[in-house]
Amino acid sequence: MTNKNGCVGSYNVSGYTRSDGTSVSGYTRTCGAAHNSQNDENLLQERANLLYPNTQTKQDNVLTGGAAQINNNQTIAGVERGEPMSIEEAGNGVNPSYNHQIKNDYTTNCQSSVAIFEARLRGYDIETKLPKGFDEIETLEDLKENPNNAYIDPKTGKKPYFTTLKVKNAEECEQWLNNNIKQGERYAFAFQPTTNNKNSGHILEVMKDNNGNLKFYDPQINRSVNKEYIKQIKFKFALNEVDYLPHILRVDDKELNIKILNQISKPARKVSNYF
Repeated sequence: MTNKNGCVGSYNVSGYTRSDGTSVSGYTRTCGAAHNSQNDENLLQERANLLYPNTQTKQDNVLTGGAAQINNNQTIAGVERGEPMSIEEAGNGVNPSYNHQIKNDYTTNCQSSVAIFEARLRGYDIETKLPKGFDEIETLEDLKENPNNAYIDPKTGKKPYFTTLKVKNAEECEQWLNNNIKQGERYAFAFQPTTNNKNSGHILEVMKDNNGNLKFYDPQINRSVNKEYIKQIKFKFALNEVDYLPHILRVDDKELNIKILNQISKPARKVSNYF
């Protein structure tokens, strides 16, 4: 159970190898939160309680980045880590109970879907689940407000924070993403879609394909779109409206928070393609 500061308590971390080749021995972490050191800007950057926009294009095959090097020897939802999956394999089993005609936790779990997609890329054959019991419900609700709870920065041992893109329109947003995202990297990308009139948004992954083009992949609904997707994002630029700006977090180089993943996932069923 997490508290209002996002504390995940004490838990064991298995040894792993950093991207620079440095070996890190297993150890126990006491907390994944910044607590009183969090500032107001970080709290603003975490907010992403999200619904999905209605877009679809054919999915591309893209690079899987450094995922194979993270969370090497742990189990998630009782599932041992297998061979890393391709984008297509991973996306095909994230959220198979999703049905856009039935409004339930499977249509508002994009933040869980992004984290579970990352776990599947790393070889964990798991899928989303409906929360049961107080702890799981609280974890899911907190993850909607703080999707960065699902990750741990290997360099600090704490949860990472989203970066606010202080861009005024789709053109500036595209330029920022092109200038800062490299091939092989994956980012969680949170925003408010223009198709949603409520105070909520969406989160998915953005990356570059093998040709260096921006691609947005939505694990919740197993769809991939190109840069035209940016035109569906709301942009408001004012100090009191920072929540309306897109937020981004690199995830392929982060550890998964196993305690969080255990509460939002279950062993995957064998499915073909749920769309």
